[in-house]
This record gives sequence, C-alpha cells and structure tokens, in this order.
Amino acid sequence: MIEIPSGSFQAGDSENGALKTIELEQFFIDRFEITNQEFSSWAENHTFYPGAEAHPATQVTWQEANDYCIAQNKRLPSSNEWEKAARGLDGRVYPWGNKKLKKKAHPFHSGIVKRKVGLNKRDISYFGVRDMASSVWEWTATTRENQKIIRGGLWNLHLDYEYGKTFDVALASPERRFIFLGFRCAR
Repeated sequence: MIEIPSGSFQAGDSENGALKTIELEQFFIDRFEITNQEFSSWAENHTFYPGAEAHPATQVTWQEANDYCIAQNKRLPSSNEWEKAARGLDGRVYPWGNKKLKKKAHPFHSGIVKRKVGLNKRDISYFGVRDMASSVWEWTATTRENQKIIRGGLWNLHLDYEYGKTFDVALASPERRFIFLGFRCAR
C-alpha cells in the first residue's frame, strides 16, 4: 500500500477552473488494482479467462468489492481519496502530469482486451500509485444519486486518455457487474 499524507489538495476539473480545496486525513491505498488471482482466492465463484490472472478483477459488484476489502482489513477509497492519490499535490490532469501520453494504453478496440496490472510503466501518480488512468474504472465508497461514483475509466472509452483524467467521475449502479469496472482498496 502507498501512504497518502494528510492535508489539502485541489479537487475538480482544473481545465475549466472548477476547483475546490479538499482536506483529507492520512490514508493508504493499494498500489495496484485487485487482480483476478487475488479476488478469486477470496471469491471462489469469480471466473475469468485463462491467462488473465494478473489482469484487474472485473465483473464485480460494489458489495463484492467492498466485502473483499473488508476481508483484507481494508475498505474502498472515497472518491476524494481516489482523486488525491491520482492527482497528487500539484493538481495533475493525468496521474503522470498534464499532457496525454502519445502511446495508447491498449493496442486493441475497447472491450476486447485488458492488460496486466502495472504494465503501463508511465501511468504512475505523484505518490507512486499505478494504473489510475490507463486501466479499468474503479469502484469508490462514495454515493451520489443512489449510485456509486467510479473513477479511472480509460479502458472502455475508446482507449483515449481524454477519458482518464484525475478529476473524471462516472456513476454506476452498485448491483451491476461490468467488464470495464474493477477496484482497489484503501485503509
């Protein structure tokens, strides 16, 4: 796990000037998303394609992700914690900085292939957290409009970093399972 220090950070859409200062206590967050191998060792009914043991665990409901984290003496990160871990203290647009990477994270069309966690060596946040913009969306503990806020999100949106900004949010029904939605834990 990576330690994220207590203190404030600038949250929100920095490109449109919609920033707000958020104060958070110290927390820890997993360096990588939970893999199929990790999740299936806890959830025996979790299935995935052979050879995808090191890919992010997807097709997991919010409750299953939450229960997994609790079983590990952890929890899901809040949306604000996720954003601070991704954007750092210098307000990055992407975890690695303010410019899109030239090389796409995935070589195929959306929905066809995922990659092993940690494979994109450039997708490293200010704090050293990996895959926050070049992998699947991730569940958070935060609820908005009876849905859960999800973060990250490059993988299913045409593989374009334009959709993996540190301040991007989407909503998902907590009981749904998606091939493009995984998670990581915090403490």
